[in-house]
Amino acid sequence: MEPCDKCAKLEGAPADFVREAGMTLVGIGQCSGVVAIEHYRCDDCGTLMIRQLAGDPTEQIWTAIAIARKVC
Repeated sequence: MEPCDKCAKLEGAPADFVREAGMTLVGIGQCSGVVAIEHYRCDDCGTLMIRQLAGDPTEQIWTAIAIARKVC
């Protein structure tokens, strides 16, 4: 399966880009008590997206890390 339009739009966008409704927060990662990364699952297509909030500004982006597979 391909990511839906919502996920395709987020892929590579800056981390401060506001996500649309329909993305469920499934986990966070912290560094010294500060949220550094968030994991979301798309309610529509199941794609797992990462929102990186720490590091070099060029690394602070939305990234699709797992595209949902259609199960027969």
